[in-house]
Amino acid sequence: MTQVLVLKFDAGNGKTMTLTVDEPRDNLTPTEVEDVMQKIIASNIFHHSGSSLIAINQARIVERTVSEIQFIDRN
Repeated sequence: MTQVLVLKFDAGNGKTMTLTVDEPRDNLTPTEVEDVMQKIIASNIFHHSGSSLIAINQARIVERTVSEIQFIDRN
């Protein structure tokens, strides 16, 4: 199972921008995530179609499990 931290921000153009962080630390707290998101907004280094990020929209951890299907040899 793999995990990603999905950070969604509102941009000044009315759109939403998503940043994804692979393999986040297991013990992240809501306060830590919010603080980092506020720092990302304040740094003004990310833009969406020329518009700055202006607000936190949401954050979530997404878990994904991949199971391969084994085929029977057909020869």
